[in-house]
Amino acid sequence: MLADLCYLGDVNELAARIARRLGYDVLASPKVGEAKNIEGVKFIPRIEVRRASFWGAGDVDGVRVLIVESKEDLKSYTRLSGKVDSVRVVFDSLGDVSKDFVRRVIGLGAPLEIEFSEVVKRVWAGKPLDYYLLFLRLYARRKTKVYVCSGATDPSEMVHPTAMFSLLAVLGLPEDLAMKAVLKTPAEMVVNAT
Repeated sequence: MLADLCYLGDVNELAARIARRLGYDVLASPKVGEAKNIEGVKFIPRIEVRRASFWGAGDVDGVRVLIVESKEDLKSYTRLSGKVDSVRVVFDSLGDVSKDFVRRVIGLGAPLEIEFSEVVKRVWAGKPLDYYLLFLRLYARRKTKVYVCSGATDPSEMVHPTAMFSLLAVLGLPEDLAMKAVLKTPAEMVVNAT
């Protein structure tokens, strides 16, 4: 099963047809409240939570993604551990991060989400990829898990899984780990989320 865990565009037949052509079986979207099938593609909920809003989220089916926008968002990381499926760190709003911050991200025990479109935009803008490279090195040393998703805001931005694999390979990740981050980890998360 091939899954894109951060499709942010409209949920409709066009999106489903393009996803199917690219090989996707499942798309996680914040625009659906419950799982639905369209044109043979299963759309599942993507619940994006911040520390302040998390406690009202309750038990829901879908992929629960903790959005970390400040160092304060991980102050109570031990209480969040096991309650989120993945972590997306918005590095642009963080500034410098310490070893303690990295330890807290790893301590959540959830995979780190890397958004393909965000990394490509940073490369085109000439911005550094230091934090992404740091987490990829930690992933290569088996300290944390990582997965890649598209971050597509409409069907025209969806990318083929081989493009995501190529991005990780270019960033220096061994092929077996790159394949796991693109294929295996998202599929495992879908099974656990539904």
